Amino acid sequence: MLDDDSQRSAFYAIENGLVESDIVPGIEVNYLQIPALIQASGTDQFNYTQTSLNGVVLARENGGLDLRVVAYALAHSGGGLAIYTREDSDISSPADLTGHTLATPSFGSTGTLEAQLVLADKYDLDAALEGGAVSWVELDPPTTLNALKSGDIDAALMWHQGGWNASNDPELTKIAAIDQDFKEIANGAWPIGVAVVANGEFVDANLECVNEFQRMYAESVAYAEENHADFAEEISATSGVPVEFIDYWWDDSHYMYGGVVDDEWLGYADEFYKLAADQGFIPVYPDVDEITVIPGN
Repeated sequence: MLDDDSQRSAFYAIENGLVESDIVPGIEVNYLQIPALIQASGTDQFNYTQTSLNGVVLARENGGLDLRVVAYALAHSGGGLAIYTREDSDISSPADLTGHTLATPSFGSTGTLEAQLVLADKYDLDAALEGGAVSWVELDPPTTLNALKSGDIDAALMWHQGGWNASNDPELTKIAAIDQDFKEIANGAWPIGVAVVANGEFVDANLECVNEFQRMYAESVAYAEENHADFAEEISATSGVPVEFIDYWWDDSHYMYGGVVDDEWLGYADEFYKLAADQGFIPVYPDVDEITVIPGN
């Protein structure tokens, strides 16, 4: 799983024996950075990995990998996915980004594609990563923040702690709440960031265990939703983020974790895939029921 405080919080109950199972004797969680997650996706290194929603489709269509989604997670519900510029910038709207540099943490992330969808649909910009109206650059969040403030880049797509830091920096200003914009163009669906996937061969051979993992995961997330304040200092000490941000993150008006497969989250995924396919960012519009392991089926 991604090495950050939201994941460590979500799996806290599993790792501390608060969620147990007679079917799955134990779950060992490895926390990795994005490049390592991408490398592990579709391999036998782990039973479950996190990847982008668009990555699932690209792996299935172009890579020949039978990836199945076992959970959807990380909805930006008002506190994430925003574009920032300097306070003194002449860029006051995403419509002004033509010819300017825009940084993102990862070209292959769901969040970047969701921003591209918004820029194209709402602001009528050619948002292609190469050859479009905007010059995209890929930078890690701390580098992005410094580069934006020093003028090395013109704007930045930020979320999670990077976005929280940017929103509290008086030198920076938010020119677009991409999560709210996405909801506007996606029939009320929040943009979600992560698919937890497993290889189809593993799923078919271990369906009872996969369903049990889904139950344990959902219960661990529910525990974090109710009790994160009790262990926020432990997570802060490990992840290096302020306790205040952990409390901010677990407020549903900012982010929602999910970690489930239900009608709400399947609907979020379906709207994302429909928009992405309509605008040609992914090769097909997948049937989410076919690529997702539905608990109990």
